[in-house]
Amino acid sequence: MDVTLNANIVENTCQVSIPGDGKVHLPIVSKSWFYNADGSTRLQPTDAASGTAFTVKVDSCPGEGTQVSRLKFSFQPQSKTWPAGTRQVFINETPAAEGGAANTGVVIFSTNLNANVLNTDGSSGVVLNAKTTWATEYDFYARLQNTGPVSAGKVTSRVLVNATYE
Repeated sequence: MDVTLNANIVENTCQVSIPGDGKVHLPIVSKSWFYNADGSTRLQPTDAASGTAFTVKVDSCPGEGTQVSRLKFSFQPQSKTWPAGTRQVFINETPAAEGGAANTGVVIFSTNLNANVLNTDGSSGVVLNAKTTWATEYDFYARLQNTGPVSAGKVTSRVLVNATYE
């Protein structure tokens, strides 16, 4: 049996951090926040409604100090788990048995592009064109999103963020 393994080694990855020890605190909302007056879902995962702003800091890139044309961010759930029916929402990882809200999660948007950082298939590739020699902070925002009938409780989503330059 022959096995072929292919890999790429890149020198263009960067160190990524989020102020506040990587924690973004979303506001407390009531269950009714998720719904219109007729009971229909108020926001879809692609609706770029306002949310809680946060900054991703990028540094220690091998190309720092040189002209960078594009910076690519990718976002993935740390749990590698998606809510049923959508791959554009980061699942609530707090189980109902531990006080977690049912059918909820978090969506993240690029402020620059005003678009969800996740594609419909769950892939992520937010490409931002550099306007200066080197930028170190990039703005995003997050908000809650329902994925079905909501129950009250805690919402926690852990997200991996990666940045590479081109």
